[in-house]
Amino acid sequence: MTQSEIIEQKNALDSEKLTLQSQLDSDDYKTQKNSEYKEAGKPYPYDPVELHAKHQAWRDRINEIEDEIKRLDAIEPEEETPPTL
Repeated sequence: MTQSEIIEQKNALDSEKLTLQSQLDSDDYKTQKNSEYKEAGKPYPYDPVELHAKHQAWRDRINEIEDEIKRLDAIEPEEETPPTL
């Protein structure tokens, strides 16, 4: 794998990771809202089991991405061959 291929893969993984982290951040209000409703003795506005499963799947994928980035960092890049004319 060449250095440019490694960089390309890492950029794609970083982009996916940022998207997942953004989804987690934007969904945090649902967890907070459930906590508020629980304290008030009201039924949850969002299914806590479904919410947890979705968030855990995103976290698991983020961990996989981080592991893949570490693996890519450990690769010794191959020499890039210049294009022949």
